[in-house]
Amino acid sequence: MSEPPRSAQAQHFRTRLLRWFEANRRDLPWRRSRDPWGIWVSEIMLQQTRVEAVRTAYERFMARFPTPASFAAATDDDLLMAWRGLGYYRRARLLRDGARQVVARHGGRVPDRCDDLEELPGVGRYTRGALASIAFGRAEIAVDGNVERVTARHRGIRAETSSAEAQQAIRGAVSQWLDRRRPGDFNQAMMELGALVCTPTAPACERCPVACDCNALAAGLVHELPLRRRPRTTVPVTARVVLVVGSRGALGGRVAEGQPNAGQIELPGAGMLASLDAEALAGVLRARFGACIDVGDVVASVRHAITHHRIELHAHVASVKQRGRLSWFPIDDETPWTTPSRKIFRLALGVDGKLSA
Repeated sequence: MSEPPRSAQAQHFRTRLLRWFEANRRDLPWRRSRDPWGIWVSEIMLQQTRVEAVRTAYERFMARFPTPASFAAATDDDLLMAWRGLGYYRRARLLRDGARQVVARHGGRVPDRCDDLEELPGVGRYTRGALASIAFGRAEIAVDGNVERVTARHRGIRAETSSAEAQQAIRGAVSQWLDRRRPGDFNQAMMELGALVCTPTAPACERCPVACDCNALAAGLVHELPLRRRPRTTVPVTARVVLVVGSRGALGGRVAEGQPNAGQIELPGAGMLASLDAEALAGVLRARFGACIDVGDVVASVRHAITHHRIELHAHVASVKQRGRLSWFPIDDETPWTTPSRKIFRLALGVDGKLSA
């Protein structure tokens, strides 16, 4: 494993990196302000989510909840609708818990001390570093997956990135590279380099500003590094729901706690992670919801992914004799339907907004 960069090398690295960032940084809505709340929201949204998926959601969220206090007062349905399309809804609940703590302990202002930031729900080491450096100019590193990849390749780190050995080497290198006068720009530049140039599968080494002393490039190991744990095996799921539409909207039920998309509303079935034969659907609806429903043919099929599950969802036309514990919900932008349910509405009904009576 290569040694951490020495002082002159570190200066050379950060100078080239920041010069490249100034010329190539993307215009992202959360970069247009130093508002700590907006930066916090963006960092939570960007976890496990593509930048392009976050753009619209971020602007919609900030228009609705411009301060921690406004989000602290949000209802569960407000939260779910504001976060729609991003998935991993536990992030939103932790962000609301954090906003409530900011209101209760810090007068509604995001604290600038690292110790206070780290005490906020959902704020781990990475988010603390990003917030402290970008919003408050504190000399803290922020190591996400992009930064791990850039550093592991540049320093030729051949240990698995999640190992203590690799983490120590990565954080040591980034700490030495860090520009203490511009820590926020440096951290964003590292992430940008990983997102635009030093990508997982097709790195553009010819465009990299720090390629001249990259260990992986010199050793021909760019496509082998970083070393990561083998990904979880994907699980195919064939899920089924019924689509029952009336003047009041569609029949649905709340997703139970502990399930993906908990608290949202989904079309009635066995759950998104449960494979089911068509013949069993009516019995499942009776057992789960006390509903008596005649199940007909498939009217729409969509694909969806939740973590390592690859779901093929079939929606059956149906008629209701007794709806049991199911309820009618409007098909509109104010009702927190799950994303798979909305996909079914678009395909089967040709609607994404309010359904005409």
